[in-house]
Parts: sequence; C-alpha cells; structure tokens
Amino acid sequence: MKYSVIPAAGLATRFLPASKCIPKELFPVLDKPVIQYIVEESIEAGATNVVFVSGNGKEAILDHFDKINPKFSVGKLKDSVREKVETLDDMIEVISVRQKSPQGLGHAVMKGTFVVPHEESFAVMLPDMLIFSEGERSVMQEMTALHEKYGCSVIALMEVPAETRGMYGIAEGKTLENGVVDIKKLIEKPTEGETESNLAILGRYIFTPRIAEILRTVKPGRGGEIQLTDAMVNLLAEERILGYVIDSKTHVFDTGNMEGFALANAYAALCRVPDFDKKIAELIKR
Repeated sequence: MKYSVIPAAGLATRFLPASKCIPKELFPVLDKPVIQYIVEESIEAGATNVVFVSGNGKEAILDHFDKINPKFSVGKLKDSVREKVETLDDMIEVISVRQKSPQGLGHAVMKGTFVVPHEESFAVMLPDMLIFSEGERSVMQEMTALHEKYGCSVIALMEVPAETRGMYGIAEGKTLENGVVDIKKLIEKPTEGETESNLAILGRYIFTPRIAEILRTVKPGRGGEIQLTDAMVNLLAEERILGYVIDSKTHVFDTGNMEGFALANAYAALCRVPDFDKKIAELIKR
C-alpha cells in the first residue's frame, strides 16, 4: 500500500473565526499540526505518496510539507528544531487534487483515486480523526497487516454507546479472529432499532482498486452527496471487507470539533509535558 488519500476540503465553520484564514488541518496539537500526525501514521504503515484532496484556501497544507520558509534563519535554530523542520520536505511525496465543491466524502475519495495507479490498493485517512495508540503498532499498521494477510479491503471500527449509533456508519458482522470482524452489512447513520451493532466506522480505510470504479458510478445518497458508505455497500456485495476493532490501548479524538481538539491537546500534553497532570489539577482546584 503505497498511496494514502486524505480528504482535506472541509470549511471548518465550527472553528470560525480561527479557521477563516488557516486550514483546520494545520491547527496544532502541541507543536505539530493535526495533518502531520495523520501523514506520519500513513508513513508508518508503509505509504510513500499522500494525495491531499483539498479546496480553495488550503494551499498552506502543501506548503507545510515543502522546504522550510526562507524567513526562518535555519542556522539560528536549535539542532533538534532544525532537524524537525528540515525532514518535512523529505517526509513523503505529496500530490494535490482540487475538489471544487463539497459533494460528499465519497466524491472526495473518488477525486483522489484519479492519481492512484488503477491496479493498486490504497488507504483513506480522515484528518479529523486523530488516533494515538499505546500498543506496539498503530491502527494503520495493524490494518495493513490484515490487508496483506487476507488480500481484501479493511476498515477501522470502534465500539460506541447504543445511543450514539445514529451519528456514525455502523458495521455488522461475525468475529473472524481476535479484534477482526468479517463484515456482512454496513449502515450509514442508522435509525433507532435498525441495528443492534455498536461497531462504528472510525475513519481509517484500506481499499482494493475496485472501490475506485464503484465510486465513479455510485449515485448521490443521504444529503444529496456521494457517500463513501454507499460505495462500500456496493463493494461488499462483490468482495470481502474486514473490520479491525481498535483496542483499549487506542485513543481516538475527533479534532473536527472543539471538545475533541481540546482533549487531543490535553492527551498529548499528558504524554509529553512534564508534570502536566499536576499542573492541570491545580487549575481545576482554582
């Protein structure tokens, strides 16, 4: 799996005025923008090319992965800082595709497939879903291993409370091995009583090449947009799809909303800032 498609065309109206000029994908979680965490996760899983599907005003995302801005006097930077910024331009091969108008996640992924070789499987990674794993391998690394073992599409799943099922795409299936589900049915934002499953689609996918052909023919669905889940339903009718259920050592933050973004920063600070837990506890006492 050499290619990862990252849809990054959202307008981030929930973050206005902060997102007026700065793409939300570049909002920092501590010292790195959200999008860099996603790209690093992609590289760990073996990708060498990232396809950003972006829109108007998102050019700064590409600049971030280019050579360092001349305004910085590299010689005056600390060695540790200089090393971080100088490796960005060598981190991965970046390809940009423009989505001129928001027509759904399926449409964004379809646009990205135009530059992926027809015979190759590829990943799709949603930049709003920031995933930290305390295990030996990341979620994408685990999914890549499953894809190589079984030769089929793999999607990440997480358990959610029953009352929140209607907020997600939900997968039904049978356990194949520990933490792996053989998916039998996919439902986009089910209504009450429509499913008993609590396995929600997480925002990490590895697809076989067939999904690209399906996306070109799938009709607009919920909200008049081209839904990725609808294309996956069609794919499931032809091919096997496995679900990788994340474990308790994996922490997921939806940085597309303020609560998730704040929690992601708090978690990163707990991991990296000395005595942060004690300092935040003192603030809470006040």
